[in-house]
Amino acid sequence: MTENFFEKKLAAREIAEIPGMLEFDIPVHGDNRGWFKENFQKEKMLPLGFPKNFFAEGKLQNNVSFSRKNVLRGLHAEPWDKYISVADNGRVLGAWVDLRAGESFGNVYQTEIDASKGIFVPRGVANGFQVLSDVVSYSYLVNDYWALELKPKYAFVNYADPTLGIKWEDVANAEVSDADKNHPLLKDVTALTADLL
Repeated sequence: MTENFFEKKLAAREIAEIPGMLEFDIPVHGDNRGWFKENFQKEKMLPLGFPKNFFAEGKLQNNVSFSRKNVLRGLHAEPWDKYISVADNGRVLGAWVDLRAGESFGNVYQTEIDASKGIFVPRGVANGFQVLSDVVSYSYLVNDYWALELKPKYAFVNYADPTLGIKWEDVANAEVSDADKNHPLLKDVTALTADLL
């Protein structure tokens, strides 16, 4: 947990490097029993800029991945928007790369995430993270259902591409899937156009 983990005021900030991406401070309330948070609350977050079109098709799916320390996942861009957060006392170093066609293609944003922070990630922006704590449960609220036939619309970029400038923690000893190790460098990624998203 970060120093100012408890009792943040719900707030949102636009991420200048990646258009459409938002970082939320989430109030976490704690006592001798532990803590509680409203991870997502539509009526409170829409006025702060959470995109209304996230709910346009009425599809919502919540996914959770569980990982051990130093696991590194990503960087994947799926054809849906995501709201990501940490669901326990864990911490991750998050990284995002804009793979959409346009001026922001290849732009990167990094930040540490614990349960008191949430990130809205627009479709076409690759999402990845490295676990900093002993374990972490990483939650993805997405606005489309996973389906095998959507896999050709996914885009990937290699987490270790030096041109991205991502500063991972001890990347040499990170536990990474073979698939993630073999993703293309940014120079070989075809930018995602609106028809692919």
